[in-house]
Amino acid sequence: MSSCVLLLAVSQLFAQTRAVTGKVTAKDDGLPLPGVTVKVKGTTNTGTQTDVNGKYTLNVPEGATLSFSFIGYTTLEQPVNGNVVNVVLLP
Repeated sequence: MSSCVLLLAVSQLFAQTRAVTGKVTAKDDGLPLPGVTVKVKGTTNTGTQTDVNGKYTLNVPEGATLSFSFIGYTTLEQPVNGNVVNVVLLP
């Protein structure tokens, strides 16, 4: 029984996630970019898109790096350091 409890505690430790929010804007005009794909690097199904105001919210694991991509803009990778990750994309 104690080994089951230990295994559960270890899996919960590795499964720690936190909510990250942010805003994506364009370098050329400073306007928000709606529809930017925001993904956790190294995953295929952990991601979201920015809303009409360029804002997003995503639950990410500790130590994650986010990848921001949008047609016509350079893809940007940004490590998560804190709960807010704002980025500016270059055309």
